[in-house]
Amino acid sequence: MLKTVLESLDGLDDAVKSLYAETDGKFILQIEGVDHHPDVANLKSAYERVKADKATAVQERDALKAKTDAFPDDFDADKWAKLKDGKPDEAALIKLRQTLEADRDEWKGKFEASQETARKNAVERDLTDALNAAGVTKPLYAKAARDMLSSSVKVGEDGKPFVETDMGPMQLSEHVKRWSAGEGKDFVTPPTGGDAPGSKGTGKGGNALIDKVPALADLPEK
Repeated sequence: MLKTVLESLDGLDDAVKSLYAETDGKFILQIEGVDHHPDVANLKSAYERVKADKATAVQERDALKAKTDAFPDDFDADKWAKLKDGKPDEAALIKLRQTLEADRDEWKGKFEASQETARKNAVERDLTDALNAAGVTKPLYAKAARDMLSSSVKVGEDGKPFVETDMGPMQLSEHVKRWSAGEGKDFVTPPTGGDAPGSKGTGKGGNALIDKVPALADLPEK
């Protein structure tokens, strides 16, 4: 069975080696028609369903808001009941209020659920892709980085993930890029080779991240 990602092509037949292309120090299996693979197709279908559910929840929210906005700010249920044929109908008012509150809670629950589902998908898919693009490729470090950054990931109404920063909302990929160049630089897998920075060691096997954050050595890999 061919693996999609390899650290090295050592030991592979020459005929198989031609199926891989090197990217960022790894060897990626070149696959045509990957979008038609059942697992990939199912993931895309699930993502589209989440987008559709979110759009429906937003529409329901806007429709209910338009309905409730029709009531004036000084709306008084007692006065309305007295004006209705001159006879108060408290039971009808209570029923109306209960209906409106139930509608409000229903769309709010749907909207919040769709937002959380979209956020989890963004953390699993977009945050992982952004970390990989930034050079955080070792599974142990990638898991630790996701745990550190996932809580700050949000999803806008356009379905795109972002992070609130001191400079305002920032695209997730850009935030991860800046994080990996600063606070998270020790998570980035350095270039390999005798001339690579840090190849002479850092005091504990040449791994500055483990020196600084020993607890990461105990984290289970996914």
